[in-house]
Amino acid sequence: MLSYPVMYKKEIEEIVNEFVSFKSNMGLKLSIKKAQYIWGKSITKRISDTTLMELEKGTKVGNSKIIKEKIDIVKKNLNILLVFNWVRFVGISGSVAAGFAKEDDDIDIFIVVKDGCAWIYRGILTIRNIFNHVIRTKRDKEDVRDLLCINFIIEESGLELESDIFNFHELMYLIPIYNERYINHIYEKNLWLLTKYQINKELLQSRERKKEGVNFVIKVINFLAYISQIAFMLISGHTPEIKRLFRNYKRGRIEFFPSDYKEKVLRKLISV
Repeated sequence: MLSYPVMYKKEIEEIVNEFVSFKSNMGLKLSIKKAQYIWGKSITKRISDTTLMELEKGTKVGNSKIIKEKIDIVKKNLNILLVFNWVRFVGISGSVAAGFAKEDDDIDIFIVVKDGCAWIYRGILTIRNIFNHVIRTKRDKEDVRDLLCINFIIEESGLELESDIFNFHELMYLIPIYNERYINHIYEKNLWLLTKYQINKELLQSRERKKEGVNFVIKVINFLAYISQIAFMLISGHTPEIKRLFRNYKRGRIEFFPSDYKEKVLRKLISV
């Protein structure tokens, strides 16, 4: 049974309003349905009438037809993302998950794999993509429509994310595509969702448990895959952030979005 840490001293009204403001600065609304998913059905009775009116303004943002089509594209190409029994979870994040994707947008993918195989997994995806070009690469440049953007692969040991409103938004809007119930395990590994943002405790109830990592041989191959892919980036004229890649290698993560991306987004949205 989970042992919950002490809650941050913050009223639920303030938390909801902070999230409403964050989404508003993105040009989006928080719906009652989504608020009830995050904080439970009783949330409408725990907030003021003024805040409730803001939630009632929340409607489906963007073109639902485009969103559905992009979700279907991921489902259609799911087998390309599944390698052996390594993959624990595949979800959609970013603009598609948040509901404001445009027709020409790519599709952000959030992938969780067993410990010790992230880099060899990425290498296999790269090879598969040669024959089935559905994953975004640097050569695609501006023509990225409907391509899968895999810039975040995470091993089970690295599931705990930084406790900020950006990650709060990403996790609450994550759309499970493979192993749907695993999303509750992700929430469970991020207890700050409860202590800082007071989400519904039921979201943290998971029967999923961390699987054993791959065997020693695969871990060695994974390290070699890490070294070889870094070398390829350098030979190809890319400018990889070596220190960041090594730091994330030890944490069980692969991040290929700019290191200051989240900070720029937060500064822009919170300062509006």
